[in-house]
Amino acid sequence: MRLFSKLAFATVIAVLLCACGGNETTYQYKTKYMPVQLVGSEKWSILDVNSGEVVAKDAFDRAPSPIVADMFYVMNDDGSYDYYNVSAPTQPVAGHFGSVTSFSDDGVAVASKVGGPLCVIDRNGNIVKQLPNEVSQCSMFSRGMAAIQNDNGLWGYINASGDTVISPIYNSANMFLYDDYAMVIDEHQSNDSIVMFSVIDKTGRVMFTKSSSEYQPVQPYFINGVLPTVKGDSLVCLNESGKEVDNPIKDDEKVSKGGYDDYSRTPSGDYVVIKGKKVGLVDKDGKELIAIKHDNLIDINGERLIAVDGDTYHIVDRNGNAVGTAKFKDAHVAEDNPFATRGFIDTDLAAAAMMMMFDETSACGADAETSLMDMNRMVGTNAAPYVGSNSLIVPQGPYIIHYVFDKEVASANADSTSAEFNYDAKVKCVIISLDVRHCPANTEPTVVKKIENRLGTKGFVFARDGIFCSDHLTALTTGYEQGVISLIYYMHFNQSVPQDKKKRS
Repeated sequence: MRLFSKLAFATVIAVLLCACGGNETTYQYKTKYMPVQLVGSEKWSILDVNSGEVVAKDAFDRAPSPIVADMFYVMNDDGSYDYYNVSAPTQPVAGHFGSVTSFSDDGVAVASKVGGPLCVIDRNGNIVKQLPNEVSQCSMFSRGMAAIQNDNGLWGYINASGDTVISPIYNSANMFLYDDYAMVIDEHQSNDSIVMFSVIDKTGRVMFTKSSSEYQPVQPYFINGVLPTVKGDSLVCLNESGKEVDNPIKDDEKVSKGGYDDYSRTPSGDYVVIKGKKVGLVDKDGKELIAIKHDNLIDINGERLIAVDGDTYHIVDRNGNAVGTAKFKDAHVAEDNPFATRGFIDTDLAAAAMMMMFDETSACGADAETSLMDMNRMVGTNAAPYVGSNSLIVPQGPYIIHYVFDKEVASANADSTSAEFNYDAKVKCVIISLDVRHCPANTEPTVVKKIENRLGTKGFVFARDGIFCSDHLTALTTGYEQGVISLIYYMHFNQSVPQDKKKRS
């Protein structure tokens, strides 16, 4: 089967250290401070990446969020979140939120109290604006805009003042992440295999509309003034008018002819180059900046990089010189909570939404015959990150979809320097998860009960041990633990396993 559904266009937030590059510096924002776990410690510290100085040593038991505009959040023992400022890194600015996002360079974030509505807050924890009750979730801000979803499942946008500037009319909406354009999908222009997608500006004006039958977006956001797409077997870039233009992130000829085993462009326009099992850094003219001797190099902000040597990380400048003396074994650079969710949900709508994702023969676009080959556009071309994993994870608004396969998604080659996708791997089960820790403690048993009471309308009947079966011998189970609801859809009943239903501790 061919898998290209609305799910593939679900709102997705990129990691904070984006690997995309271009002719100009392209960061969502530049990192100044970074949460790290120092060698020899199980606690988390905060590192000034420009000076290499540890500004808060062993301050937290849990990993702080990525630090933006000097602000970050940390989860408490009860699952709530407190915000902090680097200027006083152990004194909460505002706290006990049930759901949060990171701050943006605009100096605002989105959060909700348990049982309360979503609010835009400033760096002092003051409420800038309370969002309407019908707003069920809101993304973090970027370029002065955040995507919102209402109770009808439609998406729009607010500005940094909390005002709705683009009404919720779209089936899905992506952030204005690196440019002043965003990709959206209209509810009435899609089916299970072909979608019509549009690019809009920050006023909601439609710049152009295309069909996925001709152009399939590589990523759901503009970067360096273009939207990269696949047309036939070629990479084609579309500008803000929808015209095909030259790729602004072409590889520099001096690098491509440098005799490297592989290379990748950093956001600042340099190149991480690979020879054998070691990496270094060169500029666009092929001049060596950092010798090829590290296990990995990760560009932080154009002037600083993380150098990886074995299990130890440290900060270096663009010429490979050590910055500070801190050695760390872990760093937190990717956003955990790109969305904040209202502190209460309509349990009927939540149950109905999860049930819309499956029928007697398939779940979230996958059935018993779906292979990784059918889903290859979800994984791209680099197999290395998938080695050792048997699942693909796709966010769909507040829901997280796990496609679990009957074997690893990718395997390392014999030389251990490259990897290949196992395209014959088939989907074994699909896990649909919903985090409701921000809601009252009776939310998950209420939602699960409503799902189970309605399964007969979807052709599933109780079989045994909390497992429901269909005439097609597909099966599903429901459960929850620590505030996360899970619905597991099995392609074959004989592989099904019951879930626990555990209340929050």
